[in-house]
Amino acid sequence: MKNLSEQELLLQIRRDNHEAFDVLFDRHWARCYQSARARLNGSDSAQDIVQEIFIKLWQRRSYLNVQGPLENYLQSAVKLSVISHFRSKKVTEVQLEDALDRINMLEDSIDSITDYLELEKTLQQTVELMPEMLKRVYQLRSENLSVKAIAGELGLADQTVKNYISEVSRRLRIVIAEKHPEKHLTYMALIAAILYK
Repeated sequence: MKNLSEQELLLQIRRDNHEAFDVLFDRHWARCYQSARARLNGSDSAQDIVQEIFIKLWQRRSYLNVQGPLENYLQSAVKLSVISHFRSKKVTEVQLEDALDRINMLEDSIDSITDYLELEKTLQQTVELMPEMLKRVYQLRSENLSVKAIAGELGLADQTVKNYISEVSRRLRIVIAEKHPEKHLTYMALIAAILYK
């Protein structure tokens, strides 16, 4: 069972095979947990969030349709769950409240993993073409690092990091307006929530 491909495992899971699910769980649990923990600044809620994702995966097994790598699907599920977690929490930090306000605008528009994967694909392709320093700043910001932490990591001034973030945002805005004209305001609100949190 452990040697089966992910598509073969998913097929077995759709047939109610618990062993196949356990193999899939073992393959992906750690990475999903690390991703959730990084976005939640090490909060204990990360375990609950990832547990819930796998529970839902099992509950939806009969009609689950994963396009592309399962890893991408699960990482998108982690991001959406973290957003929902922040939205449901009572917070007092002004900066986080501002980000949550932007995220709330997305509730009706980005409510499916398909939408999120579509956006992720555009972001990945666009960022890949950026100069190395812009790419690094975007990646570190996406991992929930503060401006100060990024500045320390890359040996830059805080203001330089902020300038890079603005430039990344500008470039993404251009591409998203072109590729997703009908959803670009919604998508840019989500990106703003990531970059300016």
